[in-house]
Amino acid sequence: MTTRRALVAVAAVTASALAAVLGVGGAAGAATASAELIVRPGTTTPLGAGGSATPYAVVLPSGASCPGDTAHDGYHVFSYLVPEGTSPTEVSFKTGLPGRWFGYIADGAYYGAVNTAESTGQVVGLPRSFTWSRLTPADLFASGAHTAAWQGGIACADVHGVVTNFWNSTIRFTGDTADPGGFTWAVQRQQALPGTSSRPVALWVGIGLVVIASGAAAYALRLRRRNGGASSGNGADVDARFAAGPVEPPGPDVSTGASVGSR
Repeated sequence: MTTRRALVAVAAVTASALAAVLGVGGAAGAATASAELIVRPGTTTPLGAGGSATPYAVVLPSGASCPGDTAHDGYHVFSYLVPEGTSPTEVSFKTGLPGRWFGYIADGAYYGAVNTAESTGQVVGLPRSFTWSRLTPADLFASGAHTAAWQGGIACADVHGVVTNFWNSTIRFTGDTADPGGFTWAVQRQQALPGTSSRPVALWVGIGLVVIASGAAAYALRLRRRNGGASSGNGADVDARFAAGPVEPPGPDVSTGASVGSR
C-alpha cells in the first residue's frame, strides 16, 4: 500500500468512527432507531421502575421529528410495545392501531395516529403520563413464564403505516402477586437524556479521533518524505518501487560514504 493510500484509509476509518459516535449516517432506506427516556411525569428525572399502575412519561431527543409532516406527507406518530428482539418495523400501523402486539396507554386509550407539527414533522404534544395498567400477565408472559422483556417506544409511520424512525426503551416485566395488576416493571439500560448530556461526550470523543488521525497522517507524511530522499534517483516513491517488483540493495551514499541502509 502506498503512503497516499494509507492516508486515505486513515481518513476513511476516522470519518466512519466519528459518524458513529455522533450518531449520524446509516443505511439508506432503513428505519432510524434512537433512544427515549422513561421519566417521572412532569419532569425529566429518569424513572427506572414501578408497579402496574405507576404512571410514567416519555422524553424524546430535542427536535425529534418524522421525515415528513401529517398535513403534506401523511406521517403520523404512534406508540408500540413488542417482544425484545423484535423491531417495531415489523408492525404495520395502516389502520391507526398496531397490527401486532401492544402500545402505550394514555388517558385510558391507545396512544397513536397523532398528527405531527406542520411543515417540520416534529413529534409534539406527548401525553403528560402513560400507564401499563391495561396490560395483564397473560399479555406479557408466555405460558409458565414469570418474567419477560419488551421493547416500547414512539414511532413515526408513513401514509402506508410503515415505520420510518422510532425512539426505543427496553422494559422488563416481572410477575408479582402483591401488585394489583399482577406485575412490576423496570427499564433496562436506561440512557442519559437524549439530545443533552450524551452529545457533548460523543463530541469530545470525535474531537479526540480527529486529533489522533491528524497525528497519524503527519507521521505517515514524514515517513513518505524520508523514504523519498532514499529513492534510487528516478524520482519514484519507495512503496511504488516495491510494488513494481524486487529492487537491488541500495549503493553507498556519495555524500557520507555510508550506505542508505546504515542510517
